[in-house]
Amino acid sequence: MFDDFKDELLKSIPVRYVRLVPMKEKIESINALHSYGCFTAMDLFKFSKEEKKDTPAMFIIPYDRKNWSARFASFLEMGDKADLLVDDKTKGRYGCIHIVCEFTNTLSKDITVPIIKGVLDDTNARYYSFLSETWVVKQKKPYDRDLDGLPSEHPDKKEKLLICTSDPTENIMTMKDIKDDKLSGGKLQRTKADVSVGGRFSNLFLYQRDDKTVH
Repeated sequence: MFDDFKDELLKSIPVRYVRLVPMKEKIESINALHSYGCFTAMDLFKFSKEEKKDTPAMFIIPYDRKNWSARFASFLEMGDKADLLVDDKTKGRYGCIHIVCEFTNTLSKDITVPIIKGVLDDTNARYYSFLSETWVVKQKKPYDRDLDGLPSEHPDKKEKLLICTSDPTENIMTMKDIKDDKLSGGKLQRTKADVSVGGRFSNLFLYQRDDKTVH
């Protein structure tokens, strides 16, 4: 039983790749990060389709090396030794952490929440972006997952590229239509922090570690 649990846990580990991307200047606003997230999402989508692969989920977290905790520095050191992380320390103080994830099951998504929240805490981040391909169902009545099933199984589903950027007070979301492996459209929406626009990964600043809940 323990071996089965261990195998399931290993399969559920969501993080596949971490890269620290240097930038000449610090990202100073949620608007600037959302713009960066949109361009990054489009580039990642294009690359994935050229490689005939699904677009992976990605978290983008701006960093200032002078604001890191000692624990995060240790995390980077372990990641570097395990060949799970790329960090060119010579390229300056500011940049963005790109965390590429693969969600294999519900457990892998549950594991991701405290991991990303921990990075936000340990880097003293003021905002972050989450991007992913997703299925959306537009209905006149509120969507009831128990009655309507998963959006990915719904006959009226539409595929979208989601970019959601959050800070402790608000969310900015852009959704682009996906059709025949091409992107179109792009409607921007702003909501308060406590409005879930990107599923369980929207506004992790509201996540409470002590009781393991997401508000």
